[in-house]
Amino acid sequence: MEDQSREPQLLRALGLREGLAIHISAIIGSGIFIVPAVIAGHLHSMGLILLVWVLGGMLTLFGALTVAELSSLLPKAGGPYVYLRESFGPVWGYMFSWNHFFINTAGSLAAIAIAFATYLGYFFPSLAPQNPLYNHTVNLLGFSVEITVRVTQVVAMIVIGIATVVNVRGVRLGGWVTNIFTMAKVLALLALIVAVFSSGKGNVANFTPWWPEHWSKELTSAFGLAMISVLWSYEGWTTVTQSASEIVHPEKNIPRALLFGTLTVIVLYLGVNLAYAYVIPIGQMEGSARIAADAASVVLGPFGTSLIIVGILCSTFGTINNSFLSDARSMYAAGADSSFAPSFGKIHARFRTPYVTLIALGVWSALLTLSGSYDQIASYVIFGSWMFYGLTALSVIVLRKKMPDTPRPYKAWGYPYATLLFVAAAGWILVNTLVEDPRGAIIGIVLLLLSLPFYFYWTVRARKS
Repeated sequence: MEDQSREPQLLRALGLREGLAIHISAIIGSGIFIVPAVIAGHLHSMGLILLVWVLGGMLTLFGALTVAELSSLLPKAGGPYVYLRESFGPVWGYMFSWNHFFINTAGSLAAIAIAFATYLGYFFPSLAPQNPLYNHTVNLLGFSVEITVRVTQVVAMIVIGIATVVNVRGVRLGGWVTNIFTMAKVLALLALIVAVFSSGKGNVANFTPWWPEHWSKELTSAFGLAMISVLWSYEGWTTVTQSASEIVHPEKNIPRALLFGTLTVIVLYLGVNLAYAYVIPIGQMEGSARIAADAASVVLGPFGTSLIIVGILCSTFGTINNSFLSDARSMYAAGADSSFAPSFGKIHARFRTPYVTLIALGVWSALLTLSGSYDQIASYVIFGSWMFYGLTALSVIVLRKKMPDTPRPYKAWGYPYATLLFVAAAGWILVNTLVEDPRGAIIGIVLLLLSLPFYFYWTVRARKS
């Protein structure tokens, strides 16, 4: 017990400001700069476009407010890992961490780092040559894996390496970087909104048609596809809960970050969508591959395009850094519990960070940039992610029964109706994924099941020890 008390612990050095920055940065990635054009391709009226963003935002808010109660009840590193462990058992917490760490976070990191390198090529064209530096295809367990090395992938690995070093060096440094880049991406979006509406180059007629003349089965299907894209743009709303052991007064600051951060993102998203449509007619938005850059170009010319590219670079790097600052804590918590390799639960004696977990995430996500399959991995994770989101929301109901007397500084707003609405929406996404993409759903389930041998190995080994 004496030796254990001398082991280094995570440093509680992040405040409400960092909590807000983590939450906002986790949600605002590159989606809002691209996805609105995809939405316009599904829904051809401004009213429906705004409605789907509002509904997606409200659903995210319901989920965030539900998780806020859990974060005040169990303010520990790992977030959903802890909530699922306490409500449904340790194996469910472990499977969340496996899915979140090795598939979701690493796959997203690879894709976002590639996006960063690609947009950097706007200023440095030599960084994005068409011909690969190296290309080779190997057969792995019946799957063809293409290993391609381009300059963009080298840049992506360097960016991942920088974020890894920053966060290994200390949570204060990681939080400082997140603050700066979150502020930069928010200011870029606000600058775009102000520039568009003050330019005099837009037209309110672009908002028409406001509503479809009639509703059809095809429109219902299109609305569902648009909602999936919107929810991906709001993805990341549980991230801040994973840093609970490093946030001062987490039982108060995390719920505040979840509430005010989510509302901020909803307002920004609605403002940006209105700005896009003000200068680009809805009918033309569908064909825009870089809707944000195109809107800025209309208003400010080449300078506007450069401004948005800088905003995207800040947004993507901030999200990358944020993943190391918070998302990596899910597998750290599993390692600390010995439900995974105990080395993942080690804390650096000097820097007070989970350095093994951070380095493992950096190496794995860098390798995924070489595989060229990170987009496929992201599609496989939809089923598992929303299954755990639904279970996490249900944890509020379960833990109110299992831990009725434990203090809850914050209680979920609209309980149980908002909670059940979110669970129902998660169930709809699961069913929709099974119907529309059964192969992706099955592969996602198989990837989860593949984690179980590791769980049983490490838990049995821990009991013997």
